[in-house]
Amino acid sequence: MQSYIIKGAKIYAKNGFDHKDIVIKNNVISAIDEDIKASEYNLPVIELSFDDYVIPGFIDIHIHGSMGADVMDADVDALHTISKSLYKQGVTSYLATTMTALNDHILRAMNAIKSYNLHQHIESSKIVGVHLEGPFISPGKIGAQNPNYLQHADVVKMASWHNACNNLVKKITIAPEIENAKQVIDFCNNHNIVSSIGHTSCTMAQALEAVDHGCSHATHLFNAMSPIDHRNPGATTALLMSKKVLAELIVDGIHLHPDMVKFTYEIKGSDNIALITDAMSAQCAGEGVFDLGGQKVIVKDGQARLENGVLAGSVLTMNKALENFIKFTNCSLHDAVKMTSTNQAKSLGFKKGEIKVGYDAGFVVLDKYYQIKLVFN
Repeated sequence: MQSYIIKGAKIYAKNGFDHKDIVIKNNVISAIDEDIKASEYNLPVIELSFDDYVIPGFIDIHIHGSMGADVMDADVDALHTISKSLYKQGVTSYLATTMTALNDHILRAMNAIKSYNLHQHIESSKIVGVHLEGPFISPGKIGAQNPNYLQHADVVKMASWHNACNNLVKKITIAPEIENAKQVIDFCNNHNIVSSIGHTSCTMAQALEAVDHGCSHATHLFNAMSPIDHRNPGATTALLMSKKVLAELIVDGIHLHPDMVKFTYEIKGSDNIALITDAMSAQCAGEGVFDLGGQKVIVKDGQARLENGVLAGSVLTMNKALENFIKFTNCSLHDAVKMTSTNQAKSLGFKKGEIKVGYDAGFVVLDKYYQIKLVFN
């Protein structure tokens, strides 16, 4: 359904929630007002409860897979599986996130994304871009990336990946201390691609220099980066302090202790945090053995780990991330929605993440307990 009217619920607004109606035409918000007369538009009407909340659809800017499928499967059917699964979780848009891999493998993944986006997909989350997580990262903070496939920062390769997916690369995770990192960041600055500091052993000074050079995101803050140290403050300290940096957080209660989530919220505020899942193919697929970047991952008790015990992404969903963040910090629903949708869209230049005239119409309807009732995309 591309044109319709939503009535009766509280809708996400700039400073809170307003009881207003929304008119959607051709998947774009065309009007927002109190008590819109449906007879004036001749469109289907969705009547919601007075206690329902209409919020922007979640935007996951760091997601590898779901339901047994992975972006690095480099397969259109796998992307279809991921997109269908994410839609059910309230994710209306996402950045298909790659792994450190051989150049040809990354190119195949880019080509699959390009092919997938040639067609419209019903009741599916939209791939609005690509997040390259690696291969330009530090061997000292490899995390669950495959060390056999690390590559030197290379503008030519970066350009080839961007071209292969029809210029859909929107974000790259990069360690600023590696050779030629600045040249890649320059390329990103010139092509409206976000450079995100992550998987890095850099010092605080190097991180701040990279921010001044154009890096504006932090990839899963705290995880896989030089930590806070009272004598040797690392990348984490710099990225936590900087108001220029949007910090990804994996709020599953495993990657970060709940008190560290609250600590980060109190320092950075709701405008400088982006909730992500960093989910791998085991998301919504149950326990068992899975693959991540050519490495065996064991999923048990809600945790995904390599055989050596290293965390290997998560099985978190965005709706659970929202619920956890509110629980851990006691923040408002309005603040939480900023961090699941609005901040992501603003930082990437999308007309999404807010309920405003002229913006794309991707919505999630939550009940009074913040559980998903409906998804519109």
